[in-house]
Amino acid sequence: MDYLILQAEEKLLSVAHFGVSRRSTELIGAAAIELDEERTLADAVGQIAEKMTGSPRVILCLPPALFAQRAVSLPFNDLRKVREVLSAHLQGEIALPIEELVLEVMPVGDGQFLALWARKTDISAAVEQFREAGIEPQIVTSLPFALAELPGLPADCAVSDGSTLARVQGGRLTYFRAFNGAASAPMIAATLSALELSGGTLPPLLCLTGTKAEELADSDTLPVPVTVLEVPPELGHLFKNDESFRQLAGFYAVARASQAGALPNFRQGELAWTAGDAKLRKKLIVTGILAAVVLVLLFAQKGLQYRAAAADLASLNKSIATMYREIFPARAKAVDEISEIKGEIKKLAGVENSGGYLDILKKLAEAKGSTINGLFEAELEGQSLRIKGDARSAQAVNEFKAALVPLLATAELGEVKSRPDGTVGFTLTGTLKEGTK
Repeated sequence: MDYLILQAEEKLLSVAHFGVSRRSTELIGAAAIELDEERTLADAVGQIAEKMTGSPRVILCLPPALFAQRAVSLPFNDLRKVREVLSAHLQGEIALPIEELVLEVMPVGDGQFLALWARKTDISAAVEQFREAGIEPQIVTSLPFALAELPGLPADCAVSDGSTLARVQGGRLTYFRAFNGAASAPMIAATLSALELSGGTLPPLLCLTGTKAEELADSDTLPVPVTVLEVPPELGHLFKNDESFRQLAGFYAVARASQAGALPNFRQGELAWTAGDAKLRKKLIVTGILAAVVLVLLFAQKGLQYRAAAADLASLNKSIATMYREIFPARAKAVDEISEIKGEIKKLAGVENSGGYLDILKKLAEAKGSTINGLFEAELEGQSLRIKGDARSAQAVNEFKAALVPLLATAELGEVKSRPDGTVGFTLTGTLKEGTK
């Protein structure tokens, strides 16, 4: 994720562009633009917008003096629930009407939270100013809220960037104070003493960063040990020297806090950033239109296929009806031409198979000779043959049986009935030899 961080001050606009991932951080670019009558804030923002590449998340850091704080205790640790009850919890405890404020909260630990607020008018004015200049911030915050993310910062200390003093305990911000102008050693000392008098404890160490860090470190009026933050070895590729580190460390902390989801955002409620939602809705609308077009084309294609198939089927039925009339010109129009044609084809197939049966009858006729008066019944089932006929005598029947030896594998005479005129009726059954049919 890329982060474009803007810090607006009275006479200076500072900007840093970071690419942050879980494994590494890249400094894409940084600049400090002085503002005067010839170069206004709108001009500077427009210049940045022209050079901006990609689609970074834009974070606007406003002066910390616009924000106020209060420590609160609640019986649960769910930040979503805390945000829901925070307005009711602060109602009547602060001088300003709650409906005129934008509220945020940062967890301190063990049911303790740091409530933060700013006027809606201040936030909306800043957002509108930058939107008109060409860059709309997605997140509005202040740099001190991310000081706990400074690289190399101890978990329990005080930290100052030259304009703000923050108290960090357990790696979390518990207090901050914005100074009017540059912070001085007496201001920091007085603030630390006030914290101690209010029931807090002095931090074991004061960490300094920013352009005035060396100057403050030389003071001997501070009540706690002082150290100046230097470039950690693992970030040597990111910052060229200690000076660039002190200038950009706060922006780096803002990017890391945003990436971790720990950065307060005062674009809440009616001031929430909606450009992304509008862009997403536009993409969804376009996607929906494309999906609808695909469905219409799909149904149109299937409709054309169905129409073509129906036309082919109608043409086939018409052709079959024409063939039926050509094959059976004398028949009345059939209810189902296809079924009748199928039946006739089966009959023709049966006739074709009857060729073997005719050959058997021919052989029987050749074998009967002149002594057999006639064969009036012949029944063939598979290889079994059954014959009924008339003969001149019983001797003629035996001769006929003998004549069938080349045709039949087995032959048996049935009942032989004599008639008054001397002729006989007989039945003969047998089994055809293999390969005879």
